[in-house]
Amino acid sequence: MDWLAAYNGVLVRVGLYLFVFWPTVGYYVYRDATKRELSAPMLRGVAYGVFGIVGLVVYVVRNEN
Repeated sequence: MDWLAAYNGVLVRVGLYLFVFWPTVGYYVYRDATKRELSAPMLRGVAYGVFGIVGLVVYVVRNEN
C-alpha cells in the first residue's frame, strides 16, 4: 500500500475531498438552481461542486438577492 502514502497521502486527501464535497455541494447548487429556474442547473452543480466549499461560498455570494 505504498501508493496510499505517496506524496504524504496527498492522493488520498484529494480523493476524499472530491468524494465528499463534490457531490454534496454539486447537489445543493443543482437543487437551488432548479428551484430558482436558472439556466443549466446540472452544469452549475458540476462546475461549482468541483471547487467544494469555495465553490459553495462563491455560488451563495453570487446568488444572494
